[in-house]
Amino acid sequence: MSRPRTQGRRRPCSCFPSSLLGNILVFSSFLTAARDIRAEEPPKVTLERVVDGRGNRVCDIASVSVKTAAARVHVRLVRGLVRSDLVLRHEARRGADGKEITVDEIRLGDGAPMRFEGRGAGERVAASSPASTFRYFERDAARKTVRCNLARLVEETDHALLSAVADYVEQGLEDDGLAPEELPVFTLHAVEKRPPLPSPPVREKGPLTGDLPEAGELKAAVLAALGAR
Repeated sequence: MSRPRTQGRRRPCSCFPSSLLGNILVFSSFLTAARDIRAEEPPKVTLERVVDGRGNRVCDIASVSVKTAAARVHVRLVRGLVRSDLVLRHEARRGADGKEITVDEIRLGDGAPMRFEGRGAGERVAASSPASTFRYFERDAARKTVRCNLARLVEETDHALLSAVADYVEQGLEDDGLAPEELPVFTLHAVEKRPPLPSPPVREKGPLTGDLPEAGELKAAVLAALGAR
């Protein structure tokens, strides 16, 4: 999600070609991510551009997944939908008892994330903001008390998250098969739903070619999010 440009401000002159700087940035972010997650193989990155029915850009999406010795990690970064990048991160690993533990995070830009930690079917989900934690059973997610407490955690994290989540769903950006990192989106979307649009918007996804300058920046950002903790 791109930030607005400030009018009248000139970018500092660089003696390096922009493509070289972009490659350096991507390579540096890759090394950081690889070092932090200790991947068994290089991360798989997919870059997409979403356009409307007239071919105008709506947003760009970067997705990356990697498998390590201890976990599977998926990250999705949406740029241009709202003012800051929307970052979704999913990590699944085995606990000491052999049960799978999942940790899902959602955040805007460099802000603190709201986190959901699950320990398998029938177990409580621990939803956390930087200030507090609320535990609930997934089967009770539609209850008013659960929705109210989740709304409170959003306010403690970043009040703009609900609006970003609503935009994500309204623009039809969901993965066709419900990507694992999208769990926080649909959990929070149930907290405060907008009235449906009279007709769904026309949106088309296509690959974002690597020769565009924004492609390198987007790839670097999602790799950085992959290595973030």
